[in-house]
Amino acid sequence: MRPGVGRKSGSSNRGLVASYRLQARLMWEWRPVRLALMRRALLSYVGACLALAITTFVLPGFRIDGLGALLLAGLLILVLDSSSDIVLQWLFVAWPIFVAQAIGLVVQALAIIAVGRVVPGVSVGGTGTAIWAAVLLTILNTLFAELVAVSDDDSYYGVLVRRLVARNFGHASKPTPGLLVVQIDGLSLPVLKHAIRGGRVPVLGGLVRDDGATLHPWVALLPPTTPASQAGILHGRNDGIAGFRWYEKSGNRLLVANHPDDAAEIVRRISDGTGLLADDGASIGNLLTGDAPRSYLTMATIGEGKPADDGRRLRGFLATSVNYLRLVVLMIGETAKELYQAERQRGRLVEPRMPRGLPYAIERAVSNIALRTVSTAFVIEEMFRGTPTIYVDYTGYDAISHHCGPERAEAMDALAGIDRAIGSLVKAARHTGRVYRLVVLSDHGQCLGATFSQRYGQPLEAIIAALLPGSMSVVGTTDSVESAGMGRRIAAELSRGPGLGSLLPRLLLARLLPGALRPFRGAAKSSAAATPDVVVASSGNLAHVYFTSQPDRMTDATIEARYPDLIEGLARHPGIGAVMVRSASGSPLVVGPHGRFDLTASQPDASDLVDVYGPRAVENLLHLDGFPNVGDLILLGAVDPVSEEVTGFEELVGSHGGLGGWQGEPFILCPPTLHMTEDPPVGAPAVYRQLKAWQAQSEDSHGD
Repeated sequence: MRPGVGRKSGSSNRGLVASYRLQARLMWEWRPVRLALMRRALLSYVGACLALAITTFVLPGFRIDGLGALLLAGLLILVLDSSSDIVLQWLFVAWPIFVAQAIGLVVQALAIIAVGRVVPGVSVGGTGTAIWAAVLLTILNTLFAELVAVSDDDSYYGVLVRRLVARNFGHASKPTPGLLVVQIDGLSLPVLKHAIRGGRVPVLGGLVRDDGATLHPWVALLPPTTPASQAGILHGRNDGIAGFRWYEKSGNRLLVANHPDDAAEIVRRISDGTGLLADDGASIGNLLTGDAPRSYLTMATIGEGKPADDGRRLRGFLATSVNYLRLVVLMIGETAKELYQAERQRGRLVEPRMPRGLPYAIERAVSNIALRTVSTAFVIEEMFRGTPTIYVDYTGYDAISHHCGPERAEAMDALAGIDRAIGSLVKAARHTGRVYRLVVLSDHGQCLGATFSQRYGQPLEAIIAALLPGSMSVVGTTDSVESAGMGRRIAAELSRGPGLGSLLPRLLLARLLPGALRPFRGAAKSSAAATPDVVVASSGNLAHVYFTSQPDRMTDATIEARYPDLIEGLARHPGIGAVMVRSASGSPLVVGPHGRFDLTASQPDASDLVDVYGPRAVENLLHLDGFPNVGDLILLGAVDPVSEEVTGFEELVGSHGGLGGWQGEPFILCPPTLHMTEDPPVGAPAVYRQLKAWQAQSEDSHGD
């Protein structure tokens, strides 16, 4: 049993003393580090003096004559406020927050009266003036305090933890361990190892070095994307998820995983009620639900009319003035940081790079700040609730890597922020009523590379259109919309539930939904509702090409008879490394610069394919070929044999979804008490089986 959690006191007095003793220890454990304390003390003093100066300007009855009097009064009020704030937080942590605030206001007024009597040059015109000065100073000091401590995650989450500990004090502990699964979206095993060696992720590094955590690879089969991986990890199956986006001929429908309706449709298709989180679990920040009864910031559920569990949890979280202020300040700082770093990339002529304007800067602030902050708070609440399995996805690293590159400084900064959030979860877990086993994993990796259009001056759709009759309409889905779903999660979660308060978020939600199809040719002579002749659906350096007039998958013979230059023309293009097509006999054929071969032959001559795309290239292509909704043609972007940079069809310099590089090399980090049954697991469903086995192991045990 953890110290101070789940302990039943022998008497109310001993219980009260134990509770306050625990709160004192928590305040010490969650204190800022030494450098942060020094910085905070200095800036808080400047803020206190500034608040006093503003107050004297606003209130005629409150006067401070001279700079010396201002500096001394600021010092005394700061000391009194800080001391009383610590005591009040300690004494009234279990009470409603307004109780401590009301008492703090009284203490502030008394401090102003005392300073007016002992500091020469300070005059207070009566009790009424002192009260109004206390109100104004409280508001200003709260504002300045948040600005000073805005980047201090430990102090921020420490307040939440102490309130939850006070609320749960004396409750019985849960007898079986829980499973906390943290997904770092898009982080490959090689990049993680590099970050550990470079000291960028001290929390994860400490888990490995000090706690004996083991680090394992797993194989993300085609397509290595979040929807395919999360479907396998959370639901145990991912057949039919052909990419981040794909087209379905039967319904004339393009599915894009970060659209709420499409994410919900994916869950409807793959869920059998036995998802990883079906047993009273919680899904936080994910695309899919894992059959969790409570889902927050999860794309598949944000379109639902009714809220998850508590309809105003997120809305209340953001409406609290202190939390809202912190988020706004951090997001403004992140936006400014992105604009500076984008200009720095241009100034240093870093290649490859892509345009990064204000819209992306705002998306980065949402994914790397707002979603991470809110998700971490939700995880902490679910941990103190005793939820048996929690699965949270941190998307900031992946979103930034797409636009900056997976090993660039911007992405490493985002990874360091996620590492700090994991550190807060580890500290919070010391005081929960259930022991939690922490598993950190990723869903796929990422690869650096200039985009197809950057290399060749035109998008993939243009190349395909040039090889087809001029009367055919071609539409493409190569626009970079993956990170656009981040802002949509916040807006949609805010809009859940009834009332006028949800109207503005709903309007924002409508504006945040990107268009699905980008017409390339032929759209001018067809109506908006007309079905295009060809749809090109891309995910990283993987592209599906669909001929919509044919209900079934076309064979190589049929395609070559109708469009004789298409397959060979694509195979000869330097930006395309391989073309896969179905033969008349039903076998998958791969056409490339060195000819064509049958993947189902007893000994296919796949040496060129293996040299470029790795030893599992044939296995991956056969796996993808078995999906019923793949394209008539499947294209793989070329890979540079020296730099291992890939040619992505999306307009992103960091990409994933195909083959080559590290995009298929995610990882699993687990405590030494959890052993791998498959090493490495091959495919996301194998990770599901592993996590289910660990769940069963927890149910059979009584903690570590």
